[in-house]
Amino acid sequence: MSRLKKVGLVIGGYVTAIVAGDEAGRLYDARMAALPYDTSGGMYAGGQMMSMLGAFLIVSLAPTLLGLWFLRRHERFWNAVAVTSLVFAGAGLLAVLMPLVFHTSSRHITILLVGLLGLSQLLGVPLWFAAFNLFAFLAPTREARRNLLFAVGIEAVIGVCALVHWFAPAAPL
Repeated sequence: MSRLKKVGLVIGGYVTAIVAGDEAGRLYDARMAALPYDTSGGMYAGGQMMSMLGAFLIVSLAPTLLGLWFLRRHERFWNAVAVTSLVFAGAGLLAVLMPLVFHTSSRHITILLVGLLGLSQLLGVPLWFAAFNLFAFLAPTREARRNLLFAVGIEAVIGVCALVHWFAPAAPL
């Protein structure tokens, strides 16, 4: 398959995802218009947005995976993905462990932003764990796979931190 056909196929998949999201929004709108007492416009719009976004994300998985598969032979791309994943996972681990070093009562903007990164890592660890595993499976070089598997290991440590953070009983004050 030519490069132009591959790009066209991926772009066509994303156009299909946009159309699916738009159609999900229309169906949500039609369903909600039939209900009585529609007085909460903000909640209505939020539900419509979530329906559209959910449909788009589910349908866009196929062209994303196809695009990654087409990029499988590009070693520089995968090495860049591997290094970026490793840096992202390492920064996330530092952000998750930061509350052990700094007091949470600090109001410095840098500490607040790192805390926000830590929270996003705690909440997103299943997504990043699965994504880095998929990337390691697709990576064409041993070095890229090794870096990605190391990023998977860091995300596993963050997952353990998340389990402790969310499910361990708090120490009495």
